[in-house]
Amino acid sequence: MRKLKLRANPYPGKLIVFEGTDGAGKTTMIGLTERYLAGRGEDVLCVKQPTDLSRKTRLFQKMMYSVQHEDIDYRAVQLLTMSDRIQHGSEVIVPALKEGRTVICDRYVYTSLANMLARGYSDERWFFEAARHLLRPDLIFLTYVPPRIAIQRIRERPSERHRYLNEELLYRVAAGFKEMAYREGFVVLDTCGEPFRAFDRVRSALEGEMKHGRKRS
Repeated sequence: MRKLKLRANPYPGKLIVFEGTDGAGKTTMIGLTERYLAGRGEDVLCVKQPTDLSRKTRLFQKMMYSVQHEDIDYRAVQLLTMSDRIQHGSEVIVPALKEGRTVICDRYVYTSLANMLARGYSDERWFFEAARHLLRPDLIFLTYVPPRIAIQRIRERPSERHRYLNEELLYRVAAGFKEMAYREGFVVLDTCGEPFRAFDRVRSALEGEMKHGRKRS
């Protein structure tokens, strides 16, 4: 599988991405990271992808919450979310980075890649060509727990207790994230236990990145 070729970030701000399956602890790590960076005096913007521009479409809602997927073409879903990511990058992320802000993004293009591969779409050249329009993050964290633990956590959420969940797909997506971790340069976080223990590695990576200083446009 080829590596994503994203554009280098030429702006003074930093782009930090958190990836992982549902139930892997992204929200907790993002909250700790935001508080830590704000405490250091950073101007932080937290965003999420895909945005509501694609999340609220009938196609995306059916993919997420319906058992009946026979008539869904997942290339259409990927086109939908890719266009959303490109527009969100242009409209929100790049302007913030130009201002020197630190952008924390909950999910990025790697989620699309992991889901696409998990569904057997392995030769989508258009996807890699479109991804060239996206910025490469300065840091990418992968929150990881064994899929059985992620599924248990999801089922314990009152709002998602009755949600349709393709457990076999979640297993494949989790394996896909682990497989691409080295190729794409993820910092892998074991988020099974105490959050602050996992966050120690986040803080160490952040401090290493900040030592490089602000880039100049």
